[in-house]
Amino acid sequence: MNPGAGEAPRAAAVAVDIAAAATDRLYDYWIPSEWIGRLQPGWRVRVPFGRGRREGFVVELRAEPSLPPERVRPIAEVLDPMPALTPEALELARWCARAYGSTLVQALRVMLPAGLRGDRVRPRTEELLAATPALLSGKWAQGAGGVRAPARRRVAELLRRSPGPWRRRDLERAAGVGAATLRAMVRAGLLAVERRERERAAWTEPPEPDRRPVLNPFQEEAVAEIRRAVEASAHAVFLLQGVTGSGKTEVYLRALEAVLAAGRQAIVLVPEIALTPQTVARFRARFGDRVAVFHSGLGEGERYDAWWRVRRGEAAVVVGARSAVFAPCQRLGLIVVDEEQEASYKQEETPRYHARSVALERARRAGCPVLLGSATPALESLAEAEQGRYRRLRLPQRVGGRPLPLAEAVDMRRELAEGNRSLFSRALAEALDEVLARREQAVLFLNRRGFHTFVLCRECGHVLRCPQCAVSLAYHADQGLLRCHYCGWAERPPARCPACGGSALGYHGSGTQRVEEELARRWPAARVLRMDADSTARKGAHEAIYRRFLRGEADVLVGTQMVAKGWDVGGVTLVGIVNADTALNLPDFRAAERTFQLLTQAAGRAGRGGRPGRVLVQSYAPEHYAIQAALRMDPDAFARVELPIRRELGYPPYRRLVRLLALAPSPAEAERAARLAAEELARRRPAGARLVGPSEAPLGRLKGQSRWHLLLGGERVGPLRDAALAAAARAGRELPAARLVVDVDPVSLL
Repeated sequence: MNPGAGEAPRAAAVAVDIAAAATDRLYDYWIPSEWIGRLQPGWRVRVPFGRGRREGFVVELRAEPSLPPERVRPIAEVLDPMPALTPEALELARWCARAYGSTLVQALRVMLPAGLRGDRVRPRTEELLAATPALLSGKWAQGAGGVRAPARRRVAELLRRSPGPWRRRDLERAAGVGAATLRAMVRAGLLAVERRERERAAWTEPPEPDRRPVLNPFQEEAVAEIRRAVEASAHAVFLLQGVTGSGKTEVYLRALEAVLAAGRQAIVLVPEIALTPQTVARFRARFGDRVAVFHSGLGEGERYDAWWRVRRGEAAVVVGARSAVFAPCQRLGLIVVDEEQEASYKQEETPRYHARSVALERARRAGCPVLLGSATPALESLAEAEQGRYRRLRLPQRVGGRPLPLAEAVDMRRELAEGNRSLFSRALAEALDEVLARREQAVLFLNRRGFHTFVLCRECGHVLRCPQCAVSLAYHADQGLLRCHYCGWAERPPARCPACGGSALGYHGSGTQRVEEELARRWPAARVLRMDADSTARKGAHEAIYRRFLRGEADVLVGTQMVAKGWDVGGVTLVGIVNADTALNLPDFRAAERTFQLLTQAAGRAGRGGRPGRVLVQSYAPEHYAIQAALRMDPDAFARVELPIRRELGYPPYRRLVRLLALAPSPAEAERAARLAAEELARRRPAGARLVGPSEAPLGRLKGQSRWHLLLGGERVGPLRDAALAAAARAGRELPAARLVVDVDPVSLL
């Protein structure tokens, strides 16, 4: 029970952070006497659990424990100087657990940076020295403890002019003394020592100068609408649909100015770590040290410090990837979701939340607006706008009246028929010649890394595959290794086929490394940079590559989807899509949508400066409607073809989906678990719901686990989720070797 008015709660209900938590049970603990009346829900605590101690979260306060008093143990330790989670955060965690079928503990975990759990990171402190009243009074003790010695006198004279506090090293340099002198003055009571937290900042350079452009009429209209909602503290969802280069980021910045003017905080979500350096630079230029950054490329200490800055209210603008949606803002005034269509906003571990959906729910609870921005909105968002639930704001032209790049498709079937087996069509090769001659820049996009994408025996047809995953191994020439891009498995290429012993192993398919090599061979004078998961493995590599390209230190940038979104480099006049078909034929109902979005975004990197841009899209299916719509950069044209297909097949946005994925060491166990779940679903299936499967997943084995799945579709997601959870529970009980995963609103069906 909860305490009544005037009662001092003596017990706390704690969600204990157990790795294998399978239930939402709360455990009662006595509140230590010194914390009665002070402890609040949301505080992290350390509690006795079993024979050891575990961290947990105080979820409720109770006048008395629900168990017999003799069975209740006291909280061992209260962690942190203030509650890590606000009451609003606890309620959001409860919603997240319900919506995505996780336990409360699992939902609470994702709301905190990893370094805050398990005390993996502690505050960094520094020692500061300051003058004491004894030194400032001039009544210094004489002798060994005083300041008669010249070195001590120099320190005293300096501190009388500037009492501090000083960093020890700075004071040593300024006074020209050594550490021994300062230690002696501390012992004599002339210097006071204090320790202060020192933030591990995500950057070392000062903000760039802010450039505040004049808004065009479309931007002004969008900013005015959003400002009205911000100033009224009114919940609304805006879909800012603007062509690439239309100035969406400046609209975000102007909206944030209104948020800060109202004394509130804001969250800005970006989908890719590669977007973060440029985005952060723009936001820091406008808002300085009021910006905090959250993304996986930062060290745990940097994320820890940024999180506490936000929690204490010292940072007003949070910029980060998916998990930043849980940033501990207490005065939330706006959430921005940039590139709202991106699949990377979906968490692929429990709880399998979608950051866009969490942003919508969090803003609804906070009574503040949400701004979804994209040149290629998700079909779900377009449908919401068409039905009037989102307010659509359009930016139909580029800033400065710059034209969109001219885009054309190159039919690679014709190139092959006419004897061109190169990676580059004749049109793309000629365009590169022209760009390099004019000393302009080009971006070549291929959404596959490595050198060759698979190795095949030409004698028996065997393809070398990862032993842990049902995928082919890609050859990485720079390391001389075959690698799995799912689990990281690596091995040396064999001299002979492991299936038949033949020696006719052929290397096929092209990745970014091969494009880079081909550029070096055909244009040896060209300066080439590559950006993919391999070239950016080191911390700070994304920003270093971006900065070099921005400064004009490279002529051509080769990259995967990391270079397709958000980059604003004025010198780029040519974008070449080396292979537009890589995702088009994947066994996923969103394959065409992803292809359209990615091609449109990549094409939008061209012509953003003062010179016109050109885009060449190489494809073996140039007539496909996704590619044709991308050439025109027209989301509405794509939607007109794709939406009727979705409606006929019963896919989103017309129906909600829940996927149940069965994982087991062997294919037979995975299949049996999926069939058990299907039997239970057949009994529990909501009226009107459609069950598809069970069948082997397109990626039938990943990371040593065989995979079967089934899909449940219907009008309302709650009954679908509950039926899937019940089916997963039954299969899990009967087959302990299997793991059943329920994915609400899945983004990928692979």
